[in-house]
Amino acid sequence: MSASLSKSKTVKFGHMADLHLGATSDPVLKKLEIGTLEEAINRCIEEDVDFLIIAGDLFHVNVPDLGVVKESVEAFMRFVKTGRKIYVVYGSHDFSPNSTSIIDILEAAGMVVRVGKPSTMNGLLRPEIVKDERSGAVLTGISGRRVSLEREAFINLDREYLSSLQGFKIFIFHSGIEEVKKEGEKYEGIASSDLPKGFDYYAGGHIHRRIEMDKGMKVIFPGPLFTGWGVDMEATVKGEKRGFIMAEATVTGKAAKVSTSFVDLTPFKGLYLEVDATGMPVASLNSRLHEIAEKEDLKDKVAVVKVLGELASGKTSDVDFNAFRSLVMSKGALYLHLSRNMLHSKEAEAITFSKEEPLEIEEKVLRELEGTIKVNEPSLKEGSIKIAKELLSQLRVPKLEGETQDAYESRMSEAAIRVLGLKRLIEQ
Repeated sequence: MSASLSKSKTVKFGHMADLHLGATSDPVLKKLEIGTLEEAINRCIEEDVDFLIIAGDLFHVNVPDLGVVKESVEAFMRFVKTGRKIYVVYGSHDFSPNSTSIIDILEAAGMVVRVGKPSTMNGLLRPEIVKDERSGAVLTGISGRRVSLEREAFINLDREYLSSLQGFKIFIFHSGIEEVKKEGEKYEGIASSDLPKGFDYYAGGHIHRRIEMDKGMKVIFPGPLFTGWGVDMEATVKGEKRGFIMAEATVTGKAAKVSTSFVDLTPFKGLYLEVDATGMPVASLNSRLHEIAEKEDLKDKVAVVKVLGELASGKTSDVDFNAFRSLVMSKGALYLHLSRNMLHSKEAEAITFSKEEPLEIEEKVLRELEGTIKVNEPSLKEGSIKIAKELLSQLRVPKLEGETQDAYESRMSEAAIRVLGLKRLIEQ
């Protein structure tokens, strides 16, 4: 028994994902965002982890605001200076097919290590393997890409090569898992069977809620570290916890037993309210909103308020949302997210909808504008309505799956030049 115990070792690490640093522009939320990151780093240092994993979407865009980068780097630096590593993969927001990502810059500065850099052998994908010097853990993975293009990488994986790796093995990825997709979630993911077999821990990112799958494969999604935008904020306000995973593995020979705990760093208390304005005149809705702001305990809370339904009279523009916002903030709220896109009025609908088809309305508007624009080029002056309609038709063509931004803009420019008949003028 003692000989067996002497061969055991412990590997401890933090697992974060979907930080989306810089996603919010509100000063209060930005302060909470960076404060949450600093607290997460502090906890990792206090718990004496061997390393930290960030499974994609470190920043909200691949070239973020430099102020956000500065504050984030200061937090990461405290961790790295202790001799520990931060291992990352690209998330769909980090990845850039035609420019340098901030992840690349941080790696060049020694701040992070990007694992799973792709290479091929005999036509199969062999993501780069990294061995953590402090713990001996072996890490690799697949980065996320826009519109889930990383799915092809999973198809081409050299699975036999990966299964031959020795040691405590971690696979980091940024893709949704189809089996756990909930109604309303729009990602295109992979099946859990697409993950390579034989790893002791699968560090996932991309799904914005905490998931732990432990049926033969320990697949973990920690959910966002912080959330200051969109449906994620709504979920947080409704009670979903935010934070990261603390994992500890006891490794004995080729066997590893991994235990995990969730570190709750939810940075604010929330209030969620829905106001159904169906059948109300505007004056009644204004009174109702004022009553809510006066009655509710809003101090130090993030409030998400949805106003929906069909007004009996008046226009949505007549609702005094500014007064409501001012009153909410005067009651000590940290932030108000006000959703009103599901609020309608009968008057607005009477103006917006008619028996005319959309294309007929479009042509009528163009005819009204035709005489207001002065054009010297005869080829543009004649048939201007037809040209405008063709341009609108081209602009309605969406960005193609897998198409880069540069390629999309080039295609749109070429189409516009063709429709406007400007090729001859450009070549002159």
